[in-house]
Amino acid sequence: MQIIHTADLHLDSRLETNLDPVKAKERKRELLLSFDNLINYAKNNNVEAILISGDLFDRPKISAKTREYILGIIEDAPMIQFLFIYGNHDFNMFQEHPMGLPSNLHIFKDKWETISFKNVDITGISGEGISPALYDNLCLNRSKKNIVMLHGDITNLNSIPLSMLKERNIDYLALGHLHKYQRGKLDDRGIWVYPGCLEGRGFDEEGPKGFVLLDITDSSIESKFIPFSKRILHDIKVDITNCDSWVEIRRNVTLKLTDIPQSDMIRIRLVGEYDLSLIKQNELLERSLNQQYYFARVSDESRLRINPKEYENDISLKGEFIRNVLASKLSEDDKNRIIEYGIKALMKEEI
Repeated sequence: MQIIHTADLHLDSRLETNLDPVKAKERKRELLLSFDNLINYAKNNNVEAILISGDLFDRPKISAKTREYILGIIEDAPMIQFLFIYGNHDFNMFQEHPMGLPSNLHIFKDKWETISFKNVDITGISGEGISPALYDNLCLNRSKKNIVMLHGDITNLNSIPLSMLKERNIDYLALGHLHKYQRGKLDDRGIWVYPGCLEGRGFDEEGPKGFVLLDITDSSIESKFIPFSKRILHDIKVDITNCDSWVEIRRNVTLKLTDIPQSDMIRIRLVGEYDLSLIKQNELLERSLNQQYYFARVSDESRLRINPKEYENDISLKGEFIRNVLASKLSEDDKNRIIEYGIKALMKEEI
């Protein structure tokens, strides 16, 4: 038997933090289509069940258009059972629609419930941070292969205390909430797994995204991460310490992007130190990259390199300005930015 474990799709996200309205709308459609493609993958590979460990949607109130689309593609795959627990973003989002849900969609509520297949029991409960007393009510058949679905953070004892799940005959703990693929040992019998999100939405969700495919036999549960996202987000640091011109900066950026597909999304973070003589062209660099990649952002985290001794005896307006800023009680970051903007103003450059 094959099962897919996914979570944290966050469908109907606004996505306007990084993207312009046109791209945000397009990316929202891509997230929906990724779930559709996931179902097609399941159909083509004889997957019998898809486990959704919470946060299928980004919030409890979503557009009717999105809701009907998702329910429609689930209903159109009657050969697959969909087992769903609510997360902290979409809790009780189907509460207003108790009638008319697809017969192959099962939603776990706020008490433990088990759905049995031929050689595996799948047990779940909805919500984040369930009462510790409920863990004592988790009773699993030792002779069956057991999958347990939960949504929460195992690093937060108030969310999911792993210690209370040990030695309970769990073979596979199907988690949701953390957006990066992770796995670890639960006890001598079982493992815990976060599949991560299906598509990255922001640069805190960089790297390959996908789902976990489980191959279950009478003797074992084998799991494998399957990269599946349409686009990958890349957060790339470029050190400009030794750059003497904006051309060198662009050259260093280009080298970092050699193996990245143009359909992906990138954020370039300029780091290191630079001299006052360096004229950066960050806005033009960002515009140029956006002509090559689906989305690009340039973030300047570099620091101005200033030796105060060089300006001790400088009687120019620039020297006086730099000495006054350096003598202020501002933070080092603020001093650097003020000096940079001030020098640009003195040179009649655009700020």
